[in-house]
Amino acid sequence: MKPYGLRSLTKGAFLYLCVMLTHNRKLTPSDTQAYRAIRLECLKNFPGNFSSTFEDESKKPKLAFEIYIEEQGPDAFMMGAFDNEKLVGICGFFREQKVKCRHVGNIIQMYVQPEYAGKGVGQGLLGATITESLKNQEIEQLTLGVVTSNKAANKLYEKLGFKEYGVHKGQFKNGDQYADQRFMVLCRDTQPQPKGRG
Repeated sequence: MKPYGLRSLTKGAFLYLCVMLTHNRKLTPSDTQAYRAIRLECLKNFPGNFSSTFEDESKKPKLAFEIYIEEQGPDAFMMGAFDNEKLVGICGFFREQKVKCRHVGNIIQMYVQPEYAGKGVGQGLLGATITESLKNQEIEQLTLGVVTSNKAANKLYEKLGFKEYGVHKGQFKNGDQYADQRFMVLCRDTQPQPKGRG
């Protein structure tokens, strides 16, 4: 009997294999260099999807989340998707600091390298970030912003239970090109529950 190759796998089995070959964990100080590289990569290759620019961020001796990763504080963390030891995706969490908004957290900087896109890696990474965020019982809502033109990201957020609460027309401007920003929220009491087996 010949061993099975990737070409012989069904689409579902292939996606499952891709997810199983990656794992998610919070980034630690030893990951800061890898984080910086992938963060600048996404800003350079997909400038229309983020408010920050490669030109501005690359000039900084340390990115904001490099500092947060080094500090390992309770109100900000970066989750990473790894293929073995290679960082292939990032998704961050930042808790609002104002007293009246401390029940709200933000999902930011979501990115998966193109060769891992469409294989369930992003869903696993975002799911892991949500789970880690809600371990803090004081967090009641998770919010995020996404450009309306990023169809894959919008579909993923909807799939994991985020609901739209507003759209800012033309919020981003790059040269003479405008992009609309869609704002979404996931509430703890409406978070989709995993389906039971059997």
